[in-house]
Amino acid sequence: MPDAEIYLDHAASTPVAPEVRAAFLEALDGAWANPSSRHAPGVLAGRVLERSRDALREAVGSRFRRVVLTSGATEANNVAVLGLGLGGRKRKLVTTVIDHPSVLETLQHAVLQGADAELVPVGPTGEVDVERLAQAAVGASLVAVHVVHNELGTVVDVPALAEALSHTAPEAVLHVDAVQALGKLDLPRHVAGATSVAVTAHKVYGPKGIGALLLAGETSPRPLLFGGEQQDGLRAGTENVPGAAAFAAAARLVTAERPVVRERLLRLDRRLREGVAAFGDRLAPLVPAGRAVPGLVALTLRGLPPEVFLHRLEQHRVYASAGSACHARLSRSAVLQALGAPADVGLIRVSMGRGTTDDHVDAFLAAARASLPEATA
Repeated sequence: MPDAEIYLDHAASTPVAPEVRAAFLEALDGAWANPSSRHAPGVLAGRVLERSRDALREAVGSRFRRVVLTSGATEANNVAVLGLGLGGRKRKLVTTVIDHPSVLETLQHAVLQGADAELVPVGPTGEVDVERLAQAAVGASLVAVHVVHNELGTVVDVPALAEALSHTAPEAVLHVDAVQALGKLDLPRHVAGATSVAVTAHKVYGPKGIGALLLAGETSPRPLLFGGEQQDGLRAGTENVPGAAAFAAAARLVTAERPVVRERLLRLDRRLREGVAAFGDRLAPLVPAGRAVPGLVALTLRGLPPEVFLHRLEQHRVYASAGSACHARLSRSAVLQALGAPADVGLIRVSMGRGTTDDHVDAFLAAARASLPEATA
C-alpha cells in the first residue's frame, strides 16, 4: 500500500497550484471593491479583471476579443448553445453523441424551445469524422464540439472542421468546449476557426466556480442572466475578481509548463499502457496511443463493475474514476453506451497531471493487479 494518496483523476479536477492560490489571495485582499464602481478601489478591481482577460486571450487565442467570465464551463457551454444557437432565424443545433452533458442536455432544452437537434455518431473509439459532422450541419445555426474528449482523451481537428463548415454551413456558429485542452495542447492553433470557446479554471490548477466563454470578433450571444450591464450586458452580476485573477494565473502556469509537462506525460502514458498490457482484456486501453492526449487514458474493464474496482483501488489509496464526474452516479458510462460497447464492459479513466510520477503509475498498476479478478484460461 502506498504511503501517500495517489491521485489519478485530474480530468475531474486538479489541486490548486501555490502560484494560483497566491494570485487569488492577492486579489481577495487588494481588489475587493466592485469592479463596476468608478472610485479608485473599483477602478483597481476593474484593472485586475482586464489583466485576467488578457491572460485568457493569450492562452486561448488573441482573435477571441471578448471574454465573458462565467461560473464555469457548464455555464459557458449553456450560453453558447442557447445564446448563439437560438439567436437567429435558423434553429438547428448539431453536436456528437459523445459530447459533454452540458452541451447534450442543453440541446435537449433547446428542442423544448422549438429547435431541431442532430447528434452525429462517432467511430468505435470516439473518433469524430469532421466531414460527416460538417455534412450533418447543413442548415445549422450552431455546431458544438469538444477539442479533447473528457473521458476518452481523443482530439478533434477543429481547424479542419471549421474549413469543412465554411462549405456546408457557412452561417453556422462553431462552438468549442476546450476544457480538457487548455494546458495540454497549443490551444490557439487547435481552436483556429472557432467562433466561441469554453474553458474553466479547476481543470488547470485553479479554483472551482470560475470559467470563461471567449468570443471571436464581435460575436454576441443572447444573455441568460439579467439584472445588470456587467460584461457588455452579456452576463449580469458582479464579477468574481479573485476567481478571475486565479484563473489567469492558472492559464499562464499551464501554458508556460505545457512543453515540459507534455513530455513527462507522454512517458508516463507509455508506462501505464505497457503495464496494463499484462492484464489482457480485463483492463485494456480503449483509445490507441497517439489518438488521445498524453496522460488521459480510458481503460475498458471486464470482470467486475467499475464501482467495485474503484473501491478496491481506494483501499490502496489510489484514486481514479469511472468516466466523467458529471455523470458519476450513472451505473454505466454514457459514452460507452454511445460507442456501442457490450453491456459487460465498464470504463475506467486514469488522468494524470503535473505532479504525477513513475511511482504513481506503478502504484496504480500494483493496486489494479490486486483488485482485478484472476484471469481464466
